[in-house]
Amino acid sequence: MTTDSERCEEGCGFEWDAADPDEIGLRITKRAADIADLIAGNSLPDVRTSPEVWSPLEYAGHVRDVLFNLRDRLVVAINENNPLCKGLFGAPRIELGLYQGDAPDLVAQELTTAAALFARTWDRIPTNLRNRTMVYGYPRLADRSLTWVAAQALHEVEHHLADVKAGLGDS
Repeated sequence: MTTDSERCEEGCGFEWDAADPDEIGLRITKRAADIADLIAGNSLPDVRTSPEVWSPLEYAGHVRDVLFNLRDRLVVAINENNPLCKGLFGAPRIELGLYQGDAPDLVAQELTTAAALFARTWDRIPTNLRNRTMVYGYPRLADRSLTWVAAQALHEVEHHLADVKAGLGDS
């Protein structure tokens, strides 16, 4: 298994090994609520600042889907030995327009639900199972502990909270 001491290559500064496993669930629910509040309280959350940058609503939909996906991955890794976890295909979802026309209030609600479900699942996984592994493709293909995967979920939420704020001009 590779070391978990890595820093986000896209500059947000997140360090996977610095995330306290006992605080991951709470941090995810708080930051997801921040994203939900931002998109639900904005009149233009689906506007892109440039063609190649996702809109705040697209980021929120992506984070929602990541949390649902990673929650299921945790359960799979508890029940199978070192499973290969398929990619989420985040960019293709955006390119296919799967988030176009989504209502900001509904995405906000779904995001907070996804965060709560992920947090409850993570918080109920016994400590002795958190070192189980799965083959994970980000940032490179490697065996990752469940603790690392939970930290990755936190990274997705915190990293994209900054993207949502930037997209709304609220950095």
